[in-house]
Amino acid sequence: MKVEFPYGGEIVEMEFPDETVILSAHKYNALPDNEVYARIEKEYLSRRKDFDGKKVSIIINDLTRRVPTEKILKILFDFLPVEKVQILVATGTHPVPPEEDLKQLLGDTYKRLHGKVICHNCDDRKMLERIGITSYGTPVEISRRFLEAEAVICVNSVEPHFLAGFTGGRKSIIPGLAGRDTVIANHSLAKSAEARSLNLETNPVHIDLVEATEMAVKAPLFSIQLVLSRNGEIIDLFCGDLTDSFHEAAKLARDVYSILIGETFDVVFAIGEYPLDINLYQLQKAQEHGAEAVSKGGILVVVGACEEGIGSPYFVKLAEDYPTPEAALSDIALNDNRFGIHKLVKTARRLEKIKIWYVTKLDDKVVGKVYFVPKCSPQDALKDALDYFGGTASITILKDACFLVPERIDVKGGM
Repeated sequence: MKVEFPYGGEIVEMEFPDETVILSAHKYNALPDNEVYARIEKEYLSRRKDFDGKKVSIIINDLTRRVPTEKILKILFDFLPVEKVQILVATGTHPVPPEEDLKQLLGDTYKRLHGKVICHNCDDRKMLERIGITSYGTPVEISRRFLEAEAVICVNSVEPHFLAGFTGGRKSIIPGLAGRDTVIANHSLAKSAEARSLNLETNPVHIDLVEATEMAVKAPLFSIQLVLSRNGEIIDLFCGDLTDSFHEAAKLARDVYSILIGETFDVVFAIGEYPLDINLYQLQKAQEHGAEAVSKGGILVVVGACEEGIGSPYFVKLAEDYPTPEAALSDIALNDNRFGIHKLVKTARRLEKIKIWYVTKLDDKVVGKVYFVPKCSPQDALKDALDYFGGTASITILKDACFLVPERIDVKGGM
């Protein structure tokens, strides 16, 4: 059977065995634009007294999320005077986006917002204020611009997240507008096996984020949490209180993005798609999701061009201290709280049960340094996997693997 998937800005057509299973999520219809408008209008106007006459900070994501930011801003500017608005781009520890990225992000609103867009820089200590420490020991440093806001609007999308359970909600503020030390401390909790996609209840990363965010939020806040299709269309949205809207969106996002499977497979191709295929740091989300569908002793093939390189290089540098998966699971590593160590720990845990191969455009030495086996092309990876299993193997393809999550069920239909 012929299968098409994106790789490096092109569509690759590849021949797979006819028995190959393509994992597909539920399909949902897009919410009509007039319904999107009406829902935001109704909920915002019901809280308008909290915003009238005040300087309003609107928090938006950078381009690593598929949020239709321009569409939402245009709606909001029908109710908000632009002169009273500032835009805070919640970059977290991502690089400050260049002007071209901002033009793409803001679209037709870019010119109207000239001089009103502030990109968060987690290393600009002059623009950070420490406001407390969580019960997990995370020092909470947050953008002064956020703390000075008289009212806040968060625009976000909610999808599975391999550390925090789900994106969205509290993540607009922390890590979105937090200092690097705050993010490092929170991410150190990701070494826990409970820090995984779809899990909120026992996830220390999520619980810590909630506690830190509650410390930071003092001004009136209006939340717009979107649930999107794979191509970025709005399936539904939830507005109002930050916590309530986030949990409502997460409930739907679980249905949209999880794929129930009753069996695992010898070989899983996890295809990273834009924008999370841009670097190795982001692509590991495809690894963590795809691994859920791999049988013990099987092979996971992660496919993503990584056109922008490694991304955050911290975990690659840490591999010099922990050059093997076994070293990454040592007591020393598990007590090492440097930024990026969770990447090595999660990979090492997976490698205790499966093999992990990567198809990227990166140097093989870089890929091998962080425990992955590099393969030249998807075709080579398939050939080598079939050879490994003697010519026959159960194979599945998980497209958009940075977002979609296989969720195992037992034969009785339980989770």
